Amino acid sequence: MGLLTQDQPIATSVITEDSATQSAFLSKVYGLLLVGLVTAAGGAYLTMTNQAIMGQVMAHPILTMVLYFAVFFGCMAARRVPGLNILALLAFTLVSGAFLAPVLVFAALKTGSMAVVYEAAIITGSIFGGLTLYTLVSKKDFSFLAGVVNVGLWAVLGIMLVNFFVKSQAADLAVSWIGSVLFSLWILYDTSRIMRTVERDEYVTAALSLYLDVINLFLFILRILSSRRD
Repeated sequence: MGLLTQDQPIATSVITEDSATQSAFLSKVYGLLLVGLVTAAGGAYLTMTNQAIMGQVMAHPILTMVLYFAVFFGCMAARRVPGLNILALLAFTLVSGAFLAPVLVFAALKTGSMAVVYEAAIITGSIFGGLTLYTLVSKKDFSFLAGVVNVGLWAVLGIMLVNFFVKSQAADLAVSWIGSVLFSLWILYDTSRIMRTVERDEYVTAALSLYLDVINLFLFILRILSSRRD
């Protein structure tokens, strides 16, 4: 999500490497993505089941957000340092899981069950898997979506900011649907360009970009499911 700054192929991108190197790169990217999602789930579970940690996260939202972005930028800074880049990625996903824990608890309380969280996770996984498989198998270039996803991201953020003050349920549901479609497009866009626009040592950046796509898609789907059961 916006981390792969190149839209056009570069001379040293992974797609110029041999098939074995390409396969190894994709294995690292999706392996790290899976481990990152599991780590995030662990961070969320640890926070939700520990009253002291949850209390700190909810009592100090600004401090928690500062920590979130500090670890994120640390992950980006270490993205090409072997070993440290993986530790930084896992640290970020752990912190992001803790950061999102209150959202999951709120959704569960609103609907009366954690089932809505699991359902959102299953739907998100299905969408991500389908879009990823289609993009990798078809080898289609979705770089033409650059303008749509970038403008769409700022539009969604703007609408969400306005709705924070207006507090319209209709607008909230509408932006949730728009956000779900938008991050589905981000998945197509990022998946199609990880081979074309990054070098083979940028697997952490690629995994992190896809991780943010998945998490944001999950959150918008969770909002839709929660609103339907309100």
